[in-house]
Amino acid sequence: MAYATTEKGTSYKHLLGGPEVETLTQNVTLAGGQNVKKGTLLSVASGKYSATAKAGEAVAIAAEDYNASEDMVVTVYIRGRFNRNALIAADGDTVEAHEAELRKNGIYLTTEKEG
Repeated sequence: MAYATTEKGTSYKHLLGGPEVETLTQNVTLAGGQNVKKGTLLSVASGKYSATAKAGEAVAIAAEDYNASEDMVVTVYIRGRFNRNALIAADGDTVEAHEAELRKNGIYLTTEKEG
């Protein structure tokens, strides 16, 4: 069975890819000045998280949409199995380019089947 929710005419697939790997979240500080969508790949520098730049190392996934006009504490996924089609990479970047580093950090990707 395929799962999808619709919001403002856009179809979003489920972020979680299955229960095979235990999902673990953590509260972290998101650097201010960012509008981050649920499923965005995140990197950490100087103790603060931000959307992963093309050359950055992705270590977490945003658990919700966040509009951080200033530094704020947010929840991120740091381990689990996720649907690669629901993840968001920076402009000019791809989720696949970060798959090995995500796996190294306990984040595994799968592809949700249409059913």
